[in-house]
Amino acid sequence: MQELEGQDSVAIECTETLTADRNAEWMTFLNAARHQHPRQSPLFTNSEQRLNRKVIYASARRDGALVGVALISLEPHPYLPGAWARAHCLSGPVCDDAADMVAFLDGLCRQPGFSRVGSLTVTPFWTEEEADTLDAALSCAGWRVAEEDQFRETGWVDISVTSEEIMAAFSKSARREVRRAERQGVTFRSAQTPEEFRIFLESMNRLRVSRRLPELSLPAYEAMFEDVLRPDEIGTVIMAWQQEAFLAGLLVYRSRDIVHGRHFTTEPDHLRAAGNLRIAPALWLEAMRWAKGKGCSTLDVEGYHVPVSGEKKFNIHKYKSEFNPRVVQRISAREKVLNRSVYLTGNARDLIRGQLKKLKRAAAG
Repeated sequence: MQELEGQDSVAIECTETLTADRNAEWMTFLNAARHQHPRQSPLFTNSEQRLNRKVIYASARRDGALVGVALISLEPHPYLPGAWARAHCLSGPVCDDAADMVAFLDGLCRQPGFSRVGSLTVTPFWTEEEADTLDAALSCAGWRVAEEDQFRETGWVDISVTSEEIMAAFSKSARREVRRAERQGVTFRSAQTPEEFRIFLESMNRLRVSRRLPELSLPAYEAMFEDVLRPDEIGTVIMAWQQEAFLAGLLVYRSRDIVHGRHFTTEPDHLRAAGNLRIAPALWLEAMRWAKGKGCSTLDVEGYHVPVSGEKKFNIHKYKSEFNPRVVQRISAREKVLNRSVYLTGNARDLIRGQLKKLKRAAAG
């Protein structure tokens, strides 16, 4: 794709490859940005391509200096060759100024290479008051909310203190379970081999099937393991073992300051055999220790609000509440349709499903 001068003299460049120099520049910008997120690292390229998607590296410059980067994944159209049902920018673009963000996205939408893309979805990592600022700017620029809610709620745990102080902030029952895991000889280690990672991934998919969620792609996550997780720098999988029995695992990845808890799975039969051990507190504590060792100061539990009895995700929010997280608002996904005919034909099934859900909610309400 070609370079294009965008709104307010922001120059947009889209390429399908990154030279070594451009990759280094990208990472320098990403690591210095306030709104950085690990999901915008080029290290995730291979895992996206294993999903049969095309990856575009987009950048925005003002007076030659980078002001934004976006790792964009294009999902193939199910019927039209050479067309893309939608494009995703997961936890991005990364850009620290709301006006530059709007100019960046406006320039992207006008790129000739996006003329056969149904829609572009973005999820910038902007929180609290800044989330309100960006929400207003994107709304004025014609971006619609692509989720049920205007904002997401998540929980942040302070891990800048000592390990003892981190654990002291846990609930009494969580601290008790951490000590019980220690007494029962539970050990923790990062997944080191593809075979160990496959144990975690198969457990994760069993859990997802039980919750009627789509399975994680084996090729995509195996690529992520090799590129992101096994190097043990910006991501890892912490696994809990009792002798030879796998009890649970937690996949995390991090930016400079924040570590994100992405996937958590347990093996209920093995935990029952271990005396009905509740492993989450000890496993998440290990992930906090790992991230603190990498220089992080905050754990994002990736989705949280104060648990309400009877709600669908009560048990998930209940166990996360034991880490004493602070509720934080984050902007939810925003979407703009770029080519209506491509969008409607490429996303017909999801659009129908979405309408049915709205009708069910309206009937229930």
